[in-house]
Amino acid sequence: MAVTILAVVFLGILLLVAFFGFKILGKRTSAPAGQLMERCSICRGEFPKEMLVVRQVGDYKLVNFCRNCILSLYADLGSRN
Repeated sequence: MAVTILAVVFLGILLLVAFFGFKILGKRTSAPAGQLMERCSICRGEFPKEMLVVRQVGDYKLVNFCRNCILSLYADLGSRN
């Protein structure tokens, strides 16, 4: 009897977690129609794909950089020289 009650409580908690998880995911805003969004590899900010510089590292990995991160890297390079 106790096992049955614990199983029902566990299933109830599992359903609540799933419900609130889907509710949170539903609140996320999506990009405007037709605009692909990507994340900057350094600051992890989301930007439209055409605003990022894309470079390939190795055979498969693509790395995206936003303008602010590129300028920051350039400033760091300038301060070392």
